[in-house]
Amino acid sequence: MKSLSLLASILAASLLLAASPVEAGCFDKRAPGMDWSGCKKTNKMLDKSNFVGSSFDNTNLALSTMDDSDFTGASLVKAELFRTTAIGSRFDRANLSKASGYRARFDRVEMRDALLGKSEFLRASFIGAIIARVDWSKSELGRVDFSDASLESVNFEFSNLSRANFAGARLADVNFRGAYTFLTRFEGVDLTAVKNLRQLQLDFACGDDATRLPEGLTKPESWPCTE
Repeated sequence: MKSLSLLASILAASLLLAASPVEAGCFDKRAPGMDWSGCKKTNKMLDKSNFVGSSFDNTNLALSTMDDSDFTGASLVKAELFRTTAIGSRFDRANLSKASGYRARFDRVEMRDALLGKSEFLRASFIGAIIARVDWSKSELGRVDFSDASLESVNFEFSNLSRANFAGARLADVNFRGAYTFLTRFEGVDLTAVKNLRQLQLDFACGDDATRLPEGLTKPESWPCTE
């Protein structure tokens, strides 16, 4: 019996030691290069943080505020960003592949050379954001607000952009190949520098007389859209 009790104690101690590094990581203080992967960080105030090179893979950051923070080179693969705010933050070279950001607020973020493929940002806000050289393919971006944003070399290939708003946005070398553009708002937008935009996509979208079209495409009779 003593041997069985000793064996049970050894096994319990081994499990505790094995789990402690993961648990300790979730309680690490904010710092560049830290690892909060798989942690629950909901409803936290993380504004003005330096998260350069840090890992948030599978982390739940719902309802947290991360305004004016630096996520350069950070990994947020499959991160949960439900109603999270990151206003004025930097996401250069960050990986947000398969992240979920329903109603997240990313206004005025700077996001260059980032990965957002297969992500879901339904009803999120990127007002006034600077987004360049970003892969945003095969993603759910319905009703996203890109008003007054600057988008350069952004790949929306096969993404759902239904009812997304591009009012006042500047688009250069943006790839719309296979994107779903049902009632996408292009009123007053210059589309002459985008690529792979097809007539059928325009027919589904919304624009007006001030919308500038790529060569070979024509304004649909359905424009402007009615409510």
